[in-house]
Amino acid sequence: MKIGGEKRIGVSNILSALYFLSGAMLLASISLVGGLPIHLALVGVLNISASYSLTRMRRLSFYIAVINSLVSLVFGCSSLIALILLLSQNIAEDLMLAGFIGYIAISIATLIYVTSKRRMFLQK
Repeated sequence: MKIGGEKRIGVSNILSALYFLSGAMLLASISLVGGLPIHLALVGVLNISASYSLTRMRRLSFYIAVINSLVSLVFGCSSLIALILLLSQNIAEDLMLAGFIGYIAISIATLIYVTSKRRMFLQK
């Protein structure tokens, strides 16, 4: 929809930007983690690809977004549980917990949005 000649920012654009930001943060955090964190790279690349597919809104975008949301939910929940069980509570860990809770909320919101707008994605 257009308002005053400009495009209105929709839910898919906001979710796309949040997914791109989380994917970029996951890829940037690879340098901070010791060892070879292949899972961070995989989830980061999936988030960036889902971000692009949410802006394009094609037929394949529905499947990419659903698969990415499910992978992100598993990754976020397992990381959240590991943080709760393994770390002591201080400000830095509390901020990490809040970040993972936000990441899980974005994944749930994307899954709900994409499944509710399924017909719009599959028509294109």
